[in-house]
Order: sequence, then C-alpha cells, then structure tokens
Amino acid sequence: MMTYLFHRVLKGALWLLALGVGAAAVAGTGTAPLPFESGSLEKILDSRADKPFLLVMWSLECPPCRKEMDLLAEMRRQHPKLDVVLVSTDEMERADQVAAAVKGHGLEKTESWLFAGPAQRLRYEIDPGWYGEMPRSYFYDANHERVAVSGALEEAQIQAWLEHVHP
Repeated sequence: MMTYLFHRVLKGALWLLALGVGAAAVAGTGTAPLPFESGSLEKILDSRADKPFLLVMWSLECPPCRKEMDLLAEMRRQHPKLDVVLVSTDEMERADQVAAAVKGHGLEKTESWLFAGPAQRLRYEIDPGWYGEMPRSYFYDANHERVAVSGALEEAQIQAWLEHVHP
C-alpha cells in the first residue's frame, strides 16, 4: 500500500515537473515578457547559435514602434524563417500592457523581453553607441555579426536581409 501511494505521489510530482519544463520552454512567447537583465543579450545569442535573427527594441510610448510591429507580424506570416526577438524598454510594472500590445499586434508567438533594470545600463550593454532612440533594430547574421538600424524598418530592408541570410 505504501509503495503504491509513493508511486502515485512520484508520478504526480513528475507530471508537474514536466508541465513546468514545458512552460519554461515557451516563456516569453504569448505570456508575460521575460525580464531583460544584465546578461540577457548573451542568453538570446546563445539560444540562437549559428542562426540569424532580428532583435527589435521598442516601447509602448513609441508610435513608430507600433507601426513596425504590424509590419513584423505580416513579414513573419510571409516568411516563417524570420526569427524576431522583441525587447521592450518599458518598466517591469508595465508587463501586462507590454504583453497585451505584443498580442494585439499579432506577435504573441514571438519571444518577448522587458527591461528589468536601469535602462541606461541595459542599453549600453546591448550597444554602447545606442542612446535610446526608437525603434532600434539589430539584424544579426548566423555568425552574430550585426547591423544596427535606428528608425522604423521598412519591408524592403527586412526582405533584403532575409535574402542575404536565407538564400
């Protein structure tokens, strides 16, 4: 009897653990954004070893950012290989608003982060030459060489980059 009970408890614990691992695997996609802290850029780069991606910095207070997010959603529908990572420079207290904005623009399956520390320090860690203008995007190739772009992206820019990294 005790062995049976032990196995049931163990089975339940393993089931909960599996659910937790599954939830962690999709964290930042369709849920609250992940906290972007010192070292987060390295995590993003490490998770995309040998893979090109587009890092997009944005804010709730940036009208051109919202227009750009609509473009990114459309480009992702047209080009499933387009890997986009969104990083909001808003405060952690606005996580619900950030998640709602991401979902509202059709990007709920996009990895999403939110600044969780002093903005100036995090901006400097991302790019010492970036002073906070937005939108700000970084086109990373498979070797993680990057090209920074300030201002709203245009479809032609994204298309040209995709043709370069996914010939």
